[in-house]
Amino acid sequence: MIPATGEPEMGATNETTFLKATPGEIPLGDGIHVWRIFPDVSDVGLLSDSEREQAERFRSQEARATFVSGRSGLRRIVSGYTGIPSRDLLLAVAPGGKPYFANAGIAFNLSHSGPTVVAAFSRTAVGIDIESYGRCKDFVGIAERYFHPSEVAALVRTRDEGQFLRLWTGKEAMLKLSGDGLSGGLLDARPGDENSGFLGENTVSLSGFSFERMLGTVASFEPHAVKGWFRL
Repeated sequence: MIPATGEPEMGATNETTFLKATPGEIPLGDGIHVWRIFPDVSDVGLLSDSEREQAERFRSQEARATFVSGRSGLRRIVSGYTGIPSRDLLLAVAPGGKPYFANAGIAFNLSHSGPTVVAAFSRTAVGIDIESYGRCKDFVGIAERYFHPSEVAALVRTRDEGQFLRLWTGKEAMLKLSGDGLSGGLLDARPGDENSGFLGENTVSLSGFSFERMLGTVASFEPHAVKGWFRL
């Protein structure tokens, strides 16, 4: 929650360990699972025709590889949760542009920073975002353009890149949760501490995490904790 001073109060984020797991061996239940997807699970044969066409439109080989590993890993994991063969999962897109599987009954959200890909899964809507340290040199300048004045004031005072990344990933995760993405407006997404924030008038549950010079946030409208951190 935003303190009475209006300045965000951001705590430390513990280093996250992703445990090696096989999709389907751990039921999803009512919480949130976060998976890290590595490039070696990439399988273009699992993608739909439209996904393969989308992959071919990437000019960068790295971006194409990240897309294929993310989408094929996503299909492997949802298949494990549901028992539906990966190729039979029907990908659709909501009006705001957020993808979902129409026949799975599981919500997901995907994020990547360079080649690093993570995905969050839940029975209800979920959002996730990760960013890496060192990619944004003028983070105070970006904050001045997009953040609330109280958030900017705190960053100007501290010059703390970690604080900026916590705010940025919190905002993006909340906007991806809503399905609006950045078009929803960064000013309307207000992370407080690492456990809660506000999206307009709605309270959002937040879970901050970090690993290997990455910092991220998971967002949910429900008070669901992240109950598992896994890797393919």
